[in-house]
Amino acid sequence: MTVGEIARLLGGTVQGDPATEITGVNGLQEAGPGDLCFVRNDQYLPLIYETNAAAALIPKPVDPLPLPAAIVVAEPEQAFVRVLHLFAAERSPRPAPGVHERAFVSPGAVLGANVSIGPGVCVEEGAVLGDGVVLYAGAYIGRGSHIGPDTLVYPNAVIREGVRVGARCVLHAGVCIGSDGFGFVPMGGVWMKIPQVGTVEIGDDVEIGSNTAVDRATFGVTTIANGVKIDNLVQIGHNVQIGEHTVIAGMAGVAGSTVIGSQVRIGASAGINGHITIGDGASIGARSGVTRSVAPGQVVSGYPAMDHAQQRRVLVVQAQLPELAKRVRSLEARLAALEDKKEL
Repeated sequence: MTVGEIARLLGGTVQGDPATEITGVNGLQEAGPGDLCFVRNDQYLPLIYETNAAAALIPKPVDPLPLPAAIVVAEPEQAFVRVLHLFAAERSPRPAPGVHERAFVSPGAVLGANVSIGPGVCVEEGAVLGDGVVLYAGAYIGRGSHIGPDTLVYPNAVIREGVRVGARCVLHAGVCIGSDGFGFVPMGGVWMKIPQVGTVEIGDDVEIGSNTAVDRATFGVTTIANGVKIDNLVQIGHNVQIGEHTVIAGMAGVAGSTVIGSQVRIGASAGINGHITIGDGASIGARSGVTRSVAPGQVVSGYPAMDHAQQRRVLVVQAQLPELAKRVRSLEARLAALEDKKEL
């Protein structure tokens, strides 16, 4: 695309040559000829004098302009994301509609218009696929499950029986939705399995990273609301409720029956106890261990998780512990010497 074409799509203003061709996207320092980069804000504008990019998205005009062209936009980072979507669509186009000859689709399944089903896919009886659904190689769609329009299911993902997935979702490779929750009870010296008879319901515009597991409810529903984004290798336990537009980073774990509000941010490797509530807009720091409910808007970190400001003070004191231990031992020795003199 040319700089002029991109500017029209973004509603930006061209500085320099609008005919400059863009063949790729990259960061300021990594960009080369043909690449488009972006400058987040005024603080980083001087860096465009060091880049080899063909053009840049910038927050205000630059004089003199060191590049063949630039596009002036109010929010360069957001505009750059829109450009990335254009290039991603070119590099990974959706496969053509149709059912691959090596796929199995039950006669009792219902397929919408323009569905694409790759090799090795299995679609069981009663499954319903909305218009434009794409199932890549090896995906498994269980009996009676529903997948909304334009959802992408990448290779070897599993959607178990009775699960509902909304529209425009993205389930990456190896995702498992609707596996049994971890339910066992001790009986006669052995662990007796508690049948997991509930299901999972996922809203619209949800994205779930590779090898993440979302367990079905023991009874009732495990719910992931609209717009939730979940990273790779995350565990969501049975009967968990996750509110709209919450984000969860990689390797986090949420134990069963926890309620997570909307717009919550959960850092990587955080562990969240079961049967607690995380309020709307709360933030959980990476590697935190959350053992109690968190109030709406609260920021917590550490183990056990506590208010982030308090946790920072705790860390400062922890760093001083070796020196404090020396001082305590010194004071104890001086006190012992004084007590010896008093006894004499």
